[in-house]
Amino acid sequence: MSVQREAVLALLKAFFEARAVLVSETDFESFDFIAAGVLDSFEVLSMIMHIEAHFGLSVPPELLLDTRNAQVGRFTDAIVALA
Repeated sequence: MSVQREAVLALLKAFFEARAVLVSETDFESFDFIAAGVLDSFEVLSMIMHIEAHFGLSVPPELLLDTRNAQVGRFTDAIVALA
């Protein structure tokens, strides 16, 4: 299955906006959602489950252990690489 980068970005943007986390379009890919503290651990789990359900992927926990993946753009690239 091929997952398009733009589709992942759109899904993440909608996920954040649904939680009143508004980030400008120009800053979105560099936004560090862990450092910003906008999602608690349950919300991060919810985000992972949402991605898995939407794209039919299995996201390994190790993906979030890499601190670089806390930036939306890098996290998106890691998700696309799983497909």
